[in-house]
Amino acid sequence: MCLNVYNSYTIVRKALVLEAIKLFSDIILPHLLFHTGFFERKGISEEEALKPLVVKMVPKLPQQNNGVDCEIYVIKYAQYFINGMLNEMPKSFNVQHLRRNLVAQLYAYGKKKQEEEYDTNNEWVSKEME
Repeated sequence: MCLNVYNSYTIVRKALVLEAIKLFSDIILPHLLFHTGFFERKGISEEEALKPLVVKMVPKLPQQNNGVDCEIYVIKYAQYFINGMLNEMPKSFNVQHLRRNLVAQLYAYGKKKQEEEYDTNNEWVSKEME
């Protein structure tokens, strides 16, 4: 099993990243996946399942040059990943524009929840469904 690491912060060295995730790749994730039945459903033996995950640094990601834009890079990566468009992801982003766009999207989403009288954090449960 492999753990892909997506690092968009050029200043952080590979060795530091690998050290930071070692506990997760060696112990936490294999045990979590084993105890949730993930490996059993895949037909992977317990001995094989509990081995440390192979860590792979994913190359050619858009890179930020500061330590404050992480969230934008994670959000954009997730959007491209979910839509199956990783090969089309630009190598850099206009972070200020993306922040304003995200604020507008969140505002519109919150406004819609108010107008449709959602009373929970789960948008699928509205007053009409109770």
